[in-house]
Amino acid sequence: MKKLINYIAILSLALASCKKESPLNADMDNFNIDTYKNGQIDEWLQKEYLSPFNIEVLYRWDRYQLALNKDLVPPLERNVLPALETVKSIWLSPYLDIAGKEFIKPYAPKQIVLIGSAEYNNDGTITLGTADAGRRINLFIINSFQKSNSANVEQMMHTIHHEFGHILHQNSPIPEDFPRISPEYAANWTANVNTANEAKRLGFISRYARSNDNEDFVEMIAFLLVEGQDWFDAYVNTAGELGKPRLRQKEQMVVDYFKTAYNINFRALQAEVKVAIDRETGRTTKFAANMARNTYSKMVVTKTDENQSATFTAAYTSAAAAVKTASAALTVADQFEFRFGMLVGKPIATLVMTVKNGTVNEEWFFNYKVTVVGDKVTFVPDNTITGVETDKGTKYRPQLKPLLDIIEQASTAEFLSPQNLTKAGFKGETNASNYFYGSLIR
Repeated sequence: MKKLINYIAILSLALASCKKESPLNADMDNFNIDTYKNGQIDEWLQKEYLSPFNIEVLYRWDRYQLALNKDLVPPLERNVLPALETVKSIWLSPYLDIAGKEFIKPYAPKQIVLIGSAEYNNDGTITLGTADAGRRINLFIINSFQKSNSANVEQMMHTIHHEFGHILHQNSPIPEDFPRISPEYAANWTANVNTANEAKRLGFISRYARSNDNEDFVEMIAFLLVEGQDWFDAYVNTAGELGKPRLRQKEQMVVDYFKTAYNINFRALQAEVKVAIDRETGRTTKFAANMARNTYSKMVVTKTDENQSATFTAAYTSAAAAVKTASAALTVADQFEFRFGMLVGKPIATLVMTVKNGTVNEEWFFNYKVTVVGDKVTFVPDNTITGVETDKGTKYRPQLKPLLDIIEQASTAEFLSPQNLTKAGFKGETNASNYFYGSLIR
């Protein structure tokens, strides 16, 4: 104890001496956060957020606005404007266009707080955003944001659409029946048993959606808006017998909720968000990419469609005539379809031709593995594929050769037009005059 007292005494003398010989002349007024001068960032935020929508953006560091038991860092000022420009373009503007200013003002958060880093949790997860009492959204990892990086943009926009979904359901509760669709919620959603495939099988849009019904609901909103309908349809098509109808039921509930609770056309909102993301990131919807991820259940091709090439129509007519010559009782219909699926994670297709045999209709099947490389697609005949129907049409392959040669050629897969994503087709890579189109069914 004596040594401790002596130590304190010596330290006190040292401090006193230091004070006497080296007076502190620091002006603490320079550190008062209330004395900063508004700059370019503040003027832009005033014009784009605060004045029109009464949304205050807090980017100057105030540690007491956030959880004190977390290690967090301030946002880089150079990332503030790019991040907030993106938020305005992909979140605020679509809602403004579809729902109007009278919706934005009461329901938009009054504050958006920017944090440079993620918030790390004890269970090994990280928090990318939070919504506080319907009044504030905290956006994390601002320091990693790059406007030119589409993954960065989609991650941030998923976060804000997710958190705004919380604000919406805090004002108007989610449908009572929604939690009953997939009742297998798991508080410990990070457990190893809750794999992405297991969550999908049970009808959840993500692993995190299993944490509770509110998270399930807003995850549906965020995925439908940000990842888009093509992505969602592909996800649903691989969800299995249990998950597929559950996901479709949840999708419809989200659409109905926006209409009944807020009089918002969700499909129109979804389209606006897609246009904004595509514009900001340069992202484009590719027919070949959609095929590779099994977005569609089938494609219906009609010989008389005005978009068919003359070569395709002639080959179709020639093949039908050859079948008729081989057997007078057979009449090939002027329409066929592709039924799409997946086998061991790879796309497959079955060409189904309807043929009238006397007075009875029968179906002829031709199975294919589908190779997709960029925009190039090839239907590769494969009679070894199991799990789908195989059959009688093989006998007439020689008669159908003119038509099958066009179908099985290496082709460029394309939509009919950027404005028409419900029709698509295949154009010969070697001979571009050999092409055909069909109607897509999800």
